[in-house]
Amino acid sequence: MKKILAIVATGLLTVGFVGCNGNAGGSSEAMDSLSMAFGDLYGAGMGQQLRGMDSTVNMEQALKGMEYIANADTSKNFMAGLQMGMQIAQLYAGIEQQCGMPLNKSLFMKHLREAIMKTTPMGQEEMMAMQSKIEPLLNKAMEQSPKAIANKKAGDEYMAKLKNDKSYTFTKSGIAYKVINAGEGKNFSDSDVVKVNYVGRHLDGTEFDKSGENPQPFNLKQVIPGFAEMIQLMKPGSKVTVVIPGELAYGPQGNRGIEPNETLIFDIETVGVDDTPKPARPQMPARPVK
Repeated sequence: MKKILAIVATGLLTVGFVGCNGNAGGSSEAMDSLSMAFGDLYGAGMGQQLRGMDSTVNMEQALKGMEYIANADTSKNFMAGLQMGMQIAQLYAGIEQQCGMPLNKSLFMKHLREAIMKTTPMGQEEMMAMQSKIEPLLNKAMEQSPKAIANKKAGDEYMAKLKNDKSYTFTKSGIAYKVINAGEGKNFSDSDVVKVNYVGRHLDGTEFDKSGENPQPFNLKQVIPGFAEMIQLMKPGSKVTVVIPGELAYGPQGNRGIEPNETLIFDIETVGVDDTPKPARPQMPARPVK
């Protein structure tokens, strides 16, 4: 399963402080001057950093966040909760990006609160059992995302049109391919590392990947199922166009530049078996990571 949460520690501006003697409960002309100088210094540095992060940053919103934290309770307990709250915010963002839909925050916080407030800590085995439930639930959520549903529908419609094209052959699994050159010799097996020239395209014809000037070696046990199946139907020198439905490509999780459940088109030309002892380097179209 893809990692959806990273804990990142960041620092904006570090200033060396010296001890200040005086009335901690009051103010003075010197402290007012020091306050203004620090405000100018921090404001200049943070303004530059914010603009460097994003030229369209909303300064008022950024200031609102700064003031909230700066004026908040600085007790140890509150600050610990604040750091964990930032992790939760990152989780929210990661899930929404991956699933195309947000978590139900009220349900999340309800269960989080109940779990935190339990007087008997959860055991390691129980936590591991809960973690094992996450992957199927995450996959189900991704399958039900608007993008996954739309892409599945578009792929099904594209495949339905291909069935009227007599130049395409459909396999039992659901891929469709058109032979441009049959090649010669024996078919490849799933234990082969095959050198391939290829171009990968979306249904609208735009490219998302290609082999480049030199053929790329692929271990057929490490590529997406539809790609591996197609190669095993080919011989050295074969050239085909294959259409791979989303469930035999990258599935509901998608991949770099590929949306969930996307049906993909590949132009593939096989060169032969790679007999070199070094392993084939993993690359597109790699098998989806679960």
